[in-house]
Amino acid sequence: MMVSVELFYQRMFEYNSDMWPVMIFTYVLAVLVIILSIKRFKFSDTIITSVLGFLWIWNGLIEFIIYFGSVSAQYYAWGSLWILQGVLFIWFGIMKANFIFKIGKDIYSITGLIIILFALVVYPIIGFLTDHGYPHGPIFGIAPCPVCIFTFGILLFNNKKLPLFILVLPFLWSLTGLYAGFKMEVYQDFGEAASGIIGVLLIYLRNKKLFEESE
Repeated sequence: MMVSVELFYQRMFEYNSDMWPVMIFTYVLAVLVIILSIKRFKFSDTIITSVLGFLWIWNGLIEFIIYFGSVSAQYYAWGSLWILQGVLFIWFGIMKANFIFKIGKDIYSITGLIIILFALVVYPIIGFLTDHGYPHGPIFGIAPCPVCIFTFGILLFNNKKLPLFILVLPFLWSLTGLYAGFKMEVYQDFGEAASGIIGVLLIYLRNKKLFEESE
């Protein structure tokens, strides 16, 4: 499904080197998203949704299509899907105003924070400890796997019923973390698969709870 371990890390090193210091900017955006989920104001949901859409579109276009497309044609397909998902987030969250991101004291918000902490801090640490950290390995913001993890964390902050179709691609991509962990030695991606499974389950349960409360 993917490329060889050697080619993957070689291309990732080239990509990370060329993208410096974009990853600093994306970390700033991640912190901004958390702050806006705590200290909400009129445009909080619009900004958070825009960041989410931007991260998906960036990875689809820049990482998948431009950098990895020359390695394998499959990345053109993945890139197109990631761009589509980014547009879907923006359309659903901004045009339809169906997101209300707010961090509370419930299990959804707490789990979301843990997942985000994993994406931003634990993920790169595992990469470093396994000799596959930055700049040779994936890093949040400019690499799809930590962005996918981060996405599930953010969506767990949403306080409105979320149509499950919007989770299809993020969930399918999260499962590629099993392949990356077992076959490509990107061990931190086991956490991606876990975040997808946990995220979808909790979002489903929250949807069910919101539906029961609205009756």
